[in-house]
Amino acid sequence: MRRVGDGEHFDRLLAAARTYWGESPGGDSCVVAEAFDQDIRVVVRTLMVAKAVCELLSARLFALVDPEWRRLAEVFGAEADGGPRVPLAALVTSRVDPDVRRDIPVVHVHGKGSLKAYAIFPDQGPCSFHEELPARVGAFFERHVWPHRHVIAPDAERTAWRAKSGYQLRTETERRQLRHYGCARLGLDPGLPTITVFGHRPEPDKELFESTVEYAASDVSANWLFLDPVTRTHSRIRGLAGALSTNLLWSMTDAAVAFGDNDLPAFGIPVIQAGWSVGRACRTTHVALQPSDIRLLLDEAIAKHDKGESILEPEQRERARLWLWLRRCGADVPTGLLPHWEHGADYARALAVNLWHVERDGDPLYSAVARMWDRREPMLTRFDFHDPAGPYIRSAHDRFRRIGAVDHQEFPDPEGPFVTRSTP
Repeated sequence: MRRVGDGEHFDRLLAAARTYWGESPGGDSCVVAEAFDQDIRVVVRTLMVAKAVCELLSARLFALVDPEWRRLAEVFGAEADGGPRVPLAALVTSRVDPDVRRDIPVVHVHGKGSLKAYAIFPDQGPCSFHEELPARVGAFFERHVWPHRHVIAPDAERTAWRAKSGYQLRTETERRQLRHYGCARLGLDPGLPTITVFGHRPEPDKELFESTVEYAASDVSANWLFLDPVTRTHSRIRGLAGALSTNLLWSMTDAAVAFGDNDLPAFGIPVIQAGWSVGRACRTTHVALQPSDIRLLLDEAIAKHDKGESILEPEQRERARLWLWLRRCGADVPTGLLPHWEHGADYARALAVNLWHVERDGDPLYSAVARMWDRREPMLTRFDFHDPAGPYIRSAHDRFRRIGAVDHQEFPDPEGPFVTRSTP
């Protein structure tokens, strides 16, 4: 990423922000934007969402950023020295502390894509952000997504096709062949189930990760692949450290232990969700909250594999595809103000152009923030889920059907690996 002061693009960004976005409302409360991050994309997104909340509440903007980003915060109209001089009305942050205060609304600007954010409001209960958010997201999913699954399904298939992350296999035969090759390459028995343990966060996931390691160390009925460094205690444990391609890793994985949101259930691979994740209440995975849950679920996964079965139920896979769609599409707000995350090193230049030429009035960022705030919804959404003429009736799939267009693309088969399908 381009650093502060490196070249003309950052200077042009400062000029554009100062000219069109530098006003500082003089309200009797303030919104705090907290973004201690080295990535300009994270800092700008946090400032921009905080700016929208300020306009909604007629509040001042106060920024908590690293010294190198202070100039950027100030040209957006933020106070960046000392402490807030008026009461706090809301916190907009790029990283949520588990003990963050609950007497004000908290917005977590999160993820890649266009713009994503989650929110918790003080009138929704006394729990912490991490305790409350999954339940709120799960309730939103059950109310607005799952009942309309048959209409959303075509768009969810497209989202899954785009999100397959390099997984190129088309048939179950190809998967079996690659699985045997991968086991031979790592010296593992292809006749045993393979459990992949994905990366964990050292502090919050420590106990559950150690329980998984202990189980693997005492188990000889499965192959074990760890993406984190782990001591090898028997011949069927392997540490990968990025040694396998997505094709090999997914083909070899019969079940997984994950420590965050994971897309594998959408592609037919069961996941034991260890600990906290945003979508754990959407019922796409088997949730383990304590070490005993890990052991019981691993016992079940291995036992079912021995019978030629899977712990992943058909409804879980369907829910996983819809949750994938919600995260990557329904809750990802395209805005003319913020360039897409993938602009990467070109981000400062693209943002400067946007700030010079895009007006905030009517921009989806502002309407999405206002909708989330007014309805106390747990996330930003790109359209109004309450509108009966919204995404369900007027989805892209329905528009294609009405005009008789035929779109011949590769989409994931709900019953198996990727196949070529012609969709009306």
